[in-house]
This record gives sequence, structure tokens and C-alpha cells, in this order.
Amino acid sequence: MTQFEVQVDQYKADGNKAVCFKLVRSTKDLTNPEIDFHPDMCHQVFGDSETIFGYKNLSIKIYFAACSLTIYLAVEYAEKINKAISGGVEADDIMAALTKDLIPPGYLTNIDQFASRVSSDNEFKPFGVLKQAYTTEDDGRHFEIYQPTMDTPGFREFHSRLQIFLIFFVDAASFIDADDDRWSFLVLYEKFKDDSGEWRHAVAGYMTAYRYYAYPDRVRPRISQFIVLPPYQRRGHGCRLLEAFYSESLADPAVLDITVEDPVDTFQRLRDFVDCRRLLFEAPELFANPVALANGFTETMATVARERLRLNKRQARRCYEILWLRCTNRSDPSAWRNYRLTVKSRLNQPFRKSGRELAKAAAALESDELQAVLGDLSRQQRIGHLAEAFDQLVSDYGQVLDRLASVAITAGARNGAVAENGAAEACPVCLQWVIGIDRF
Repeated sequence: MTQFEVQVDQYKADGNKAVCFKLVRSTKDLTNPEIDFHPDMCHQVFGDSETIFGYKNLSIKIYFAACSLTIYLAVEYAEKINKAISGGVEADDIMAALTKDLIPPGYLTNIDQFASRVSSDNEFKPFGVLKQAYTTEDDGRHFEIYQPTMDTPGFREFHSRLQIFLIFFVDAASFIDADDDRWSFLVLYEKFKDDSGEWRHAVAGYMTAYRYYAYPDRVRPRISQFIVLPPYQRRGHGCRLLEAFYSESLADPAVLDITVEDPVDTFQRLRDFVDCRRLLFEAPELFANPVALANGFTETMATVARERLRLNKRQARRCYEILWLRCTNRSDPSAWRNYRLTVKSRLNQPFRKSGRELAKAAAALESDELQAVLGDLSRQQRIGHLAEAFDQLVSDYGQVLDRLASVAITAGARNGAVAENGAAEACPVCLQWVIGIDRF
């Protein structure tokens, strides 16, 4: 590295380290580093390299009032690069990057004004209708899930601030069209007492779903955005939020089944766990029955999963494979071979489809062109791909099964929810469960 490169390198910062978030409940939190958290990604804001150029000791503070999500924004640094050093290259315009399409108008840049707004956060009330409430068993904290709409006064502006977290914590996330009334929302809050003993509500997460048309007269909600904020992750709140959505969907006769838009791995594991648990409770005659599972995935299974739980066929099949693996003795060569071949047969379907398409196209290809394409689907490559895909799938399924192992399959207080009076709340869609360790 040249002397020039060494000098310029001092003015580069990792965006994920430079950006600092806080969810501020009281003015004391402003100086409490223990509640700081940083983004998982920032490429949509600062480019693919996630590097910010032009500043020494850069700190980007994005603080949210924990209840209303009023925003404080500050860009601090020890020194800004001089053009004489950078060869005429300008320092990145951080404020423009953050406020052009991300942070909406109304943010504060004066810390005293922000502190005043935090102090008045006790006036905040959750938007929409209360749908579920629960108390965590390990620490007795209270949580509530509300369902607002864009017509709920104040929610549109609140949502414009809430969705900011998606860009920093959900890969490939994008904002929705807030004017489309087919979007639905659920927002998770922690209900806590402030220093004066008054109840307040701090935002903990939210999800959105889009109601697609399903022929001839039904709808098919597609979960689009789902996030539990970092201070609340790995506490089981994602399960609660997803279960609340399932409860609403089951209560709506117009809903045919539920899909998910491009789920990330962490959400897919969450979904698998919740759906498998529901199947074990709601359809044990099919999904907890080793004989039925070993006989293959049937249309009856798909129908039961859709009618009782609103699972689409693809997700029902995935849960079937997980629960069949749960009942399969891997030390039994015959049983393991049956499982392996059945799953690999499904994984091989895209190759078979490609083969049919190639046959149709063969007449239009020269021999060398056809050979080049067929080479991509050679038997050896196909076998290797299937083996790798199967091993990865079994590993993914194993993580779900590890968590299912802690679940009590009983008809008691199905999700362990505790009402404020201490009584167990019955949830119509899930089992009693023990909070596991996962992102949500």
C-alpha cells in the first residue's frame, strides 16, 4: 500500500460499525451505551462495499424514541477529508444518503429537542386494535400485538419511521406502497412501566402481508415484511407475532392459504417451527403418525393443512418432510433410504423439467450448442447437486427439530401465553412451547 493509500484509508469507515441505533425510553438512555445496536447491513444506503468515505472517527447516530419512533439524527466525526489529500474526490454526503429516500421529514438534529420529545412519549398510544397480549414466562415482561390500517390516524407517519429498520436488518428489503389498501399490518409492542409508574408501549417489531386474489372468490395473504427489532430478538417474539397473524387468517373465511415472499433463512426456520408445531397439535393423525408419514405426502395431507391451518401445499410438504425426519430412525438402512430417496425425488423435479424443455429445443440447436447445454445437466453434476442439496436440507430440518424437541405436545395452555391476571390464555393455533434460541 502506497503512502497515499495509507493516508486516504484513514478516512474510510465501515458503515455497519459507524451507524449506531438506540431505542430511547428515557433521557438516561441517551448516555447508556449498553442499549446501542448496529445494523446487519447498509448496502442499500452506502453502496455494495458498505464503506463510507471521507471521515475520521465517524459516528452516525440514529436514535428513536422507543414509543413514538421520533428520530434524532447526527453525523459526528473528528475530521473531514481535504480535496488536496483525496485528489479532488468529495467525501460522501451522509445526510443526503440517509434522508433522500430513507428517513422521512420531521427528524430532529438537536439532542435537547429530542430529549424533550422522549419525555413526552408517555402520551403515545398504540395504533389500531389490540389483537393479542402475553407475558413472557422467564422475566414477566408484557407484550401486546395491535392491528392498525393506513386509515388509522397517525399510523402512516409512524409506519414511515418504523420501516427504516427493514433496510438495515432485512436483506433486499424494500418499502411498500402505503396507498394500496390490500396491505395489512401487525405491530408488536412491549407494555412497560416508566419511572413514574405509568404504562407505556415501546415498539418491538412488526409485519406486513399483502392480500392477493385467489380464484374464484378467496384471498391469499402473502407475508412480505417481518422483523423483530434487535433488542427483542431470540426471545420467541417472532413466533408470537406469526401466530397472531395465523389467528387472524384462520378467523377470516375469505383466506384460502398463506404464502411468504422470498423468506430469508432465519424466517424460514421460524415459520417451519411454528407450522410443524401447529400440525402436530391440529393434525396428529397425519403428521405425528410414523406410518402415515412413511406412506408419502398425500392430497389429504395438503387439504388438511390448508383447511385447518391455512398452509399452502408447498409449505405443508416441507413440514411433512421435517416431521417425517423426526420419526425416521437413521440407524435403520431401509427407513433412511426411503426418506432420502423420497426427498431427493422432489429435489430432482427441476432437473426433470429442464430435460423436457431441452428435448423440445433440441431441433433448434446445433450439435455443439446442444452438447454445451446438456453438459450443464450431466448425471454426475446432477447427483452431486442433489447430494449437496439433501445434506443442506437435512441440516436445516435438524435445527427445527432441535427446537421442536423442547415442545410439549399437550392440549393445555397451548402457547404458554399468560394474561395480565395470571391466567393462561388459550391460543387456537399453536401448542404450549418453550422459548428457544433463534433470531426472532
